Amino acid sequence: MQVRWVMLAASLCLALPAGAREWNADEKAVWQLEEDYWRYVSTGNVDSYVKLWHDDFVGWPCFEWKPARKGDIGKWVRDIRDNKWKLTFQLKPLEMQEFGGDTIVVHYAAEYVYDYGDGTRSGAGIWRKFTHTWMRTRNEWQIIGGMCAAQEPVKAPRG
Repeated sequence: MQVRWVMLAASLCLALPAGAREWNADEKAVWQLEEDYWRYVSTGNVDSYVKLWHDDFVGWPCFEWKPARKGDIGKWVRDIRDNKWKLTFQLKPLEMQEFGGDTIVVHYAAEYVYDYGDGTRSGAGIWRKFTHTWMRTRNEWQIIGGMCAAQEPVKAPRG
């Protein structure tokens, strides 16, 4: 019996964000939108995915050589949908901070795995780090900036 309680307590601790502070209502709402983001990606729901982004968005997607604008960000979701690929994901919230009541910066890690339907898969065990900056516009939150990068930090050339 005591082992069960220890396991339950350990699993609850692992489920909390790394910062381990209580999120306010806006931060909880934005995290729900991050989860929606990945649900839209995994189901190929391009329209709902693109609505999360502000018209003036600029950010750096995972597989791009340069920053992109809103008009370019739905391509990978469209590819998932059109090719009937399956995508599964895991998210680890790491840090979140609200600024001035209308801006929230979110940092998290994500593992997403493509199943191409022909017996091949990619992405398993590869975690990427994400930063999204959300801004409240009228009564909704939208992504105004973001960055994706490999999880492994790049070592400085000296040091």
